[in-house]
Amino acid sequence: MLSKNLKAPIPAKRLCAHRGLSAALPENSLPALVSAAALGASEVEFDLRVTADGEIVSVHDAALERVSDGTGRVDEHTLAELSRLDFGMRHGPHWAGLRILRFEDVLRALGGRVVMNLDVKDRGGAWEEDAARRLVALIDRFGARRHVYFKANDGELHKQLARLAPDIPRCMGNGAHDNKSRPDIVDSAIEHRCAMVQLFKPHFDEALLAKAREAGLRVNVFFSDDPEEARRYLAWGADTILTNDWLPMSAALGLR
Repeated sequence: MLSKNLKAPIPAKRLCAHRGLSAALPENSLPALVSAAALGASEVEFDLRVTADGEIVSVHDAALERVSDGTGRVDEHTLAELSRLDFGMRHGPHWAGLRILRFEDVLRALGGRVVMNLDVKDRGGAWEEDAARRLVALIDRFGARRHVYFKANDGELHKQLARLAPDIPRCMGNGAHDNKSRPDIVDSAIEHRCAMVQLFKPHFDEALLAKAREAGLRVNVFFSDDPEEARRYLAWGADTILTNDWLPMSAALGLR
């Protein structure tokens, strides 16, 4: 379903550019995402959060300190306030002045060109209803419903997204950034009628991946920047490998 209307067939086994070409360019930026697509990536991943005034932006962290020259939380600031911050300087002086990226601008640039793995970040459980509706409305405005899927860690957020857009595939995430394992991730994906699961290393093994495949789930692996490691995950049956270093990984693996 995801490949319909794309300009080139989407391969079954593929390499996803995590936050765009994030090893070389500022993560979750339009240059990083567009460059990945220009080089031939069939899938890009990026993170979505909601501002204080309900706008949807692409930024990984809830806090601003690592990714910008600002302080506080993304959801404590309006889009206008966030737009005055520098989201490029921490990647090097040549990127100073880069502004926060709106989801709308990603859709305008890439809608229909690549599969988009939309990492919908939790906001105390489910998003506010109006923000979630705006998320789906933007996807429809740019005719991208067939080209996206939602990845979320929170069960309540999955329920909300399934209710608002039942035909958009959903991916269950691990949510293991606190280094805690989640052995029930496959069961949770089945419970919430997800089409796929995104396993988070090192919190999975070949047996868990096999369990996901046996349940009919498509399997993403987050992440690998090492070709030999990625080949092992592919041999286990992984469908998509997320990587920060897309170009050399693509050349080594023969995947796009």
